[in-house]
Amino acid sequence: MQNIYLFMTIVKKTDEKEFVEFYLSHGAAPIYSSICQGAANSKMLGLLGLEKSEKMLMQSLVPHNKLSELKSGLIREMEIDRPDRGIAMAISLSALASRRVLDHILKGEDEENIQNKSDERKIDMELIVSICAKGHSDEIMNAAREAGASGGTIVKAKGTASTGTDKFFGMAISDEKEITYIVAKKEIRSDIMKAIASYTYADGAHPIVFALPVTETAGFRIVD
Repeated sequence: MQNIYLFMTIVKKTDEKEFVEFYLSHGAAPIYSSICQGAANSKMLGLLGLEKSEKMLMQSLVPHNKLSELKSGLIREMEIDRPDRGIAMAISLSALASRRVLDHILKGEDEENIQNKSDERKIDMELIVSICAKGHSDEIMNAAREAGASGGTIVKAKGTASTGTDKFFGMAISDEKEITYIVAKKEIRSDIMKAIASYTYADGAHPIVFALPVTETAGFRIVD
């Protein structure tokens, strides 16, 4: 499903209302928000727009024909390229279960026409997602930085395992968790994932790590 994307934006908590109004004005709704924390290295704060402070992770599903409009608006109207303003990224979906949701997202646009407008984009950024036991995200970020990561974002979560299935690779699924999002260049993705996965953690803290291709980005200031 190359024509539907998960559009993720991470901004300061104080800027949430401003960005919500921006997305609503551009037809990107509904928007789901959750509190998170930036985890950028202090040496990178001038390059990456997320310092270690309380943030908001905003997510919305948008069609392909909205990507350029949203990216341009974020840069021109919201000035997301300013230091510590925020970051945004789009991730292509492979499937969507509800036809009603799809119709709402497309808003009368013909799905086939939008699909045909999709171009072959060179994907050079990836979103690395790590799920670990609560209190170990600093270890995750230290390992990731050693492999070249610039920074990340931490979201608090909780597992929902049923009785008898509460262990996965030695980690208690139903305990409180921390999800770490790291956006990195494709060429260093494997190095970062291996560093996170091979790091020696305390018992029950070993992370689950996977990566997703990022189609569009805005607000990143990552240098080679």
